[in-house]
Amino acid sequence: MANSEIIGAGKDTAHRAPKIILDVTCGNRGMWFDKRDTRTLFLDKRQEVIVQHTASGLRKNGKVYSPWTLNIAPDVQCDFTSLPFEKDSFYCVVFDPPHLESSPGAFMVKQYGTLYKTDWKTMLSKGFSECFRVLKPNGILIFKWNEHHIKVSEILKLTDERPLFGHKSGVQAKTHWITFIKGEESPVLGEGSPAQNAVEICHTAPNSAMLQWLKPHAGGTGTSA
Repeated sequence: MANSEIIGAGKDTAHRAPKIILDVTCGNRGMWFDKRDTRTLFLDKRQEVIVQHTASGLRKNGKVYSPWTLNIAPDVQCDFTSLPFEKDSFYCVVFDPPHLESSPGAFMVKQYGTLYKTDWKTMLSKGFSECFRVLKPNGILIFKWNEHHIKVSEILKLTDERPLFGHKSGVQAKTHWITFIKGEESPVLGEGSPAQNAVEICHTAPNSAMLQWLKPHAGGTGTSA
């Protein structure tokens, strides 16, 4: 990560577990079974703890939402439209961008972010491009989208990559899980140089078993982060 600020002076950053998976919009890692998966590098543009002390909002069944705490603590703080990694760095990328156009104070926006008053077509198009840029050839992109405000058909127009398969989920079947695979020559924006505006926040202890596995299979750590 060129020209990035490393937080945590004095820590040994020379020997870290290789990161072969990248989550570019991790939030509070709600979709993850293991929120500390050592193979994964978690990114988000936010780093904050949101505490809702009193119940707010009503569920569709009439019950109030309970008080909650949301901890957004990425490994690297940056925007998914400008990723600080070399091209062809990861075997798998997870992309779950904001899908709501609600105002910033809304209950769901605190959890998932918002597209409110943004050029979301340009933003998401750049996001797709960056995700495919940092993927290795034949790497997998897992994309998640909810059609609460915008149809998934409109979102798929923002990338030239063709989806492989997908699945609808949720009570109203509005959440779409879509899988892509990067071709040998995927269309991406810009050059392969890393972005310059990221803040590295924390590191994961080395995993010797993973290092031994990667040597014959991948020939390296997979990322310069």
